[in-house]
Amino acid sequence: MPDTRRRLVYLTDIDGLRALAVLSVVCFHLQISGFTGGYVGVDIFFVISGFLISGLIRDQIHTGTFHFSAFYIRRVNRLLPAVLATVVTTTIVAAFILQPGAFGSLALSAAAGVLSAANLLFYFESGYWDASAELKPLLHLWSLGVEEQFYLFWPAFIVFMTTSRSQVYRWGLVVVFLLSLMSCIRYTTIDSNASFYLLPFRIWQFALGAIALEIWRNNPLNEFSRQVLRSLGLALCGISIVAFSENTLFPGWLALIPSTGAALVLASAHETSRSVWLSNPLARKLGELSYSLYLVHWPPIVLYRHYSLSDLTPEIKVALAVITLVLTLLLHYGIEQKFYRRGHYSNTSWRGLAGYTLGSSLVLAVLLFTVSEDPDRFISGEVLLSAETIQDYQSRRFDLTRKACRIDKLGETERCPIPEAGAVLFLGNSHEVDGYNMIAGALGTGRHRPLVVFGSTNGCRDLSVETDWMRSEDSSCQRRINALRGSLARVKWHTVIYSARRPYGGNKEPLVTVLETLHHQQPNTHIVVIEDYLSTRRGCASLINEFESAKACATLKHLSGLPGLIEESTPFKERVAAITDSKLDKVALLCGESLPDSCPTQTPLGHPMSIDEHHLTLEFAQWTGEQLAEKNPFWLQALRYSVEEKPPAIN
Repeated sequence: MPDTRRRLVYLTDIDGLRALAVLSVVCFHLQISGFTGGYVGVDIFFVISGFLISGLIRDQIHTGTFHFSAFYIRRVNRLLPAVLATVVTTTIVAAFILQPGAFGSLALSAAAGVLSAANLLFYFESGYWDASAELKPLLHLWSLGVEEQFYLFWPAFIVFMTTSRSQVYRWGLVVVFLLSLMSCIRYTTIDSNASFYLLPFRIWQFALGAIALEIWRNNPLNEFSRQVLRSLGLALCGISIVAFSENTLFPGWLALIPSTGAALVLASAHETSRSVWLSNPLARKLGELSYSLYLVHWPPIVLYRHYSLSDLTPEIKVALAVITLVLTLLLHYGIEQKFYRRGHYSNTSWRGLAGYTLGSSLVLAVLLFTVSEDPDRFISGEVLLSAETIQDYQSRRFDLTRKACRIDKLGETERCPIPEAGAVLFLGNSHEVDGYNMIAGALGTGRHRPLVVFGSTNGCRDLSVETDWMRSEDSSCQRRINALRGSLARVKWHTVIYSARRPYGGNKEPLVTVLETLHHQQPNTHIVVIEDYLSTRRGCASLINEFESAKACATLKHLSGLPGLIEESTPFKERVAAITDSKLDKVALLCGESLPDSCPTQTPLGHPMSIDEHHLTLEFAQWTGEQLAEKNPFWLQALRYSVEEKPPAIN
């Protein structure tokens, strides 16, 4: 019986869908109004890849022409040359713009990018010192990492499943789809970075594309059905692009909306499609250029931000769009088409271009890794703060808290006994460390009440309110949360130092709830709130190197936050004020009347205020504590006493 299933051919609707995907991503990154959810373009690309790659492999298996080696050679020729060109060009330009720390990070991400591991690097980089996404020139290579890792195992999966009956293959697709989707939905609330960057939580989108292919191959639709499905699919994609935003919990189940939309468009594609939106000449051309366009659009935006320290104005957006178009054409016609053309599969030997390309990638990765280890040797010009100096400041910031008694260690070690007299608890996010360093500097070497740290809520995944307390899906964090709850029955907390960035911000409800419960159960506990200081748009170390002065960290155009001058949302200010006994206002303590010019950005000995955008260095925090000690407020006096002495009363 002849096989009546359709073979995969050129479908104009796919180029149109590619055009929609890449334009949504570009417009999102250019901050064009109406594209707040444009990042879903990557999800659309994943579904398209699942559709096309599965179709290519299935057709070649059917005709007996599939070979693993030939498949991977074509993938290398298709993807790597353009990536190498993008990485090399970006690295060279960045050497004249970025500071040592940022350049070292770029070199490391470039090495990961050419090794198809950028998504893994960006996932594991998450933490205190992770640069904001808008300052990573090669961040967009994460999606290439996911896609290239997909290519590693998907052919073997298809070959294995296709040796069985067709129903086994289809059910296998459904199982992979459901397992990955459920994991993605679950893990988005536990570790959103993992569900965003890692292949196991994204494979369902490729499987969905393969399922759409099976529908397309086996169930030809009439014109009316195609139009209905195509329109519904485009509507789902459009709704996602317009309605989603950076505040949307993503990917999770919401990623189903654009992914399903893309699958519907693919399932309804036709060789003679006359779709106004997807098959017009402009859409088809943009689809053809989509890979190069995706690769080149992001680095100029990020490098401009590093160079100018400014937001994107309408004029700059237009200029960046023009630059992107020019770079796209150069990359597409100068590199991409030299190595790969659709339907041309003549070069199937590793001794040809694919072998040279792969070898070049390995050599380049080694060179880039070397650069990342010592970026000062490769950047343009002298700098005040070398990459090694920056790293030392970052590490020293934790010198005191590494040795401190942590809440979950109370009573377990000699260094961390259960306090017999009133103790001091430090509670907050990553700024908890700043609070500890400041108070330690204020107290000096004199005898004082026992100091206990919670250990920061940073890394506490899915931190939420649970009745009158907080909870986290992270086991390590939850252990500390439980230990803090248990301490209320066995420790008399004399003072709680609440030290968090944006202490009244919208994501602080779990911490505020804990403070309220603690205040209710131990009403004599003195609660001190440490407020923010200067926050910069870019790392303070980078500003110091560029402008050769720490004063650049207090220039208004470089600031993203300064209490009393730059307003921020404070939805929990009233709740915190109701339980607060004292405040440590760093701006009032350190600055004069003229803000921000009068705010110090280094210690008298020249130690900078910050290395990143808002965390204080150990030296600056301790110097701030010394200034506080000179004021010697009552609540600080109450922290100084020997165990044998009666603690001073707090008025």
